[in-house]
Amino acid sequence: MLTSVQDFLAEATSKRQVVGTWGFNSNRDFSKVSAEETNVWFFEQVFNFLRSFFGLVLPDNLEIITYNATKHLRKENLEQQTFLDELMLMMKGLKEPIWTLRLNLNLVGFLRTHHNPDQLVRIQIQEPSSFIAWGGPDETGFQNFSISYTLFNESVLEGRDEMVWSVNQPILEKALKKWERQTGQMIQLIDTNSTAAPVYRHGFRKPMRRRPMLKRRPVPPLGNAPGVTGRPMPAGAPSRGIPPPRPPMPPRK
Repeated sequence: MLTSVQDFLAEATSKRQVVGTWGFNSNRDFSKVSAEETNVWFFEQVFNFLRSFFGLVLPDNLEIITYNATKHLRKENLEQQTFLDELMLMMKGLKEPIWTLRLNLNLVGFLRTHHNPDQLVRIQIQEPSSFIAWGGPDETGFQNFSISYTLFNESVLEGRDEMVWSVNQPILEKALKKWERQTGQMIQLIDTNSTAAPVYRHGFRKPMRRRPMLKRRPVPPLGNAPGVTGRPMPAGAPSRGIPPPRPPMPPRK
């Protein structure tokens, strides 16, 4: 069970996944509310998240753990149109407050294909991405969103560097800003498990293009250089291939 963002990043690293993550603390005192009110709060956070990230993510599977891990619920093959109704029905059957809710997501973004690299294609892909919220009597309510770096990385196609960052990053930035407005919170935690995926408050920074390495001509050894034999020359003997020094110019009258 994941108890923090650090646990999540460690999990992604163990799976060799490069992700960026953004989150904030809701500063809520769950010790003063009932289990039903706690679960309603979780539902509202899922609703706010999906509304903010509409068009970028799709629900794939859900995991709910109640307080002190008394219940562990899973649901797969979620339908986007009916997901919130299904979630509400699941919560109605719970008597314990939710402790952790994890919604794993599919991504919708632009990619380039090998057969037509000049034409962007918008498709749904299964890449590491999730929304996680923590709460409960001894929590203050933390939530974070993570997304794979695949849609923002450089990919080499047919010998050229093709960048998809410029089309996917504006979509991510818009969603993160809308998430802040929707929840009334400012993103505080910004992190990644790789230096290859630089992040800032509203997404991934522009990738640095790798410059091609210039081929340097090999430097010939000293003994093979023109006019150099590699042996000491007798005093006063001119070097082969090297003109003798010019005599000094007479002074002008």
